[in-house]
Amino acid sequence: MKKGLGLVFCLLLLSPFVVAQSACIQGKSEVVEHKFGFTIHSVSLPSTRGALKAKAAIPDTGKPGDATVFSFSTLVGSESQQSVDMNPLALELAKQGRPTMVIERKLTWPEVDQSVGTMQAEVICAEQWLSKHATVRPNHWRFVGPDSDAPKPEQFDELGDKSSMTFWIIFPVGDSGANGNTENLLRNTSEVQKWLLKPFWDE
Repeated sequence: MKKGLGLVFCLLLLSPFVVAQSACIQGKSEVVEHKFGFTIHSVSLPSTRGALKAKAAIPDTGKPGDATVFSFSTLVGSESQQSVDMNPLALELAKQGRPTMVIERKLTWPEVDQSVGTMQAEVICAEQWLSKHATVRPNHWRFVGPDSDAPKPEQFDELGDKSSMTFWIIFPVGDSGANGNTENLLRNTSEVQKWLLKPFWDE
């Protein structure tokens, strides 16, 4: 584990409280815009909170790409009043052939948002939708957001999907223990962008 980046490596299993796989895959979507090389979709995912909005950027190429789920769209410094939007970074990844999804959600720092630790099912649902609608590399997933909202090994037994995601890593942000990552992200997105673009362990 690299200090500062706080990478968390997980192997695939699946979970009892996840929103039904079929409902996630069939989440409503519409094309918002087509840019050179990729298409932006507005997605509505099922959730215990009601419909959860997200944006997906899907490369036009049929070549499998590393996929990333951002479990938040905005990070706000509650003391510094700084604000960072994840959507530009997600679009930059899509330009390079990497499918992305950004869940519409605001995180605050250093005051931790009350939603932190309650959205594992929604994050897995986002992965399910993206794996169905984009061409992804199942063993090259990345997640950016609170570690307590990211998929955990013990969750992956009942979903019945052992092929769409077989390995993933996490860049923890906005949660306890993620001070360095979160404070750096509030200053700029360069560190997380480098992490997202670097080769996986098997390349």
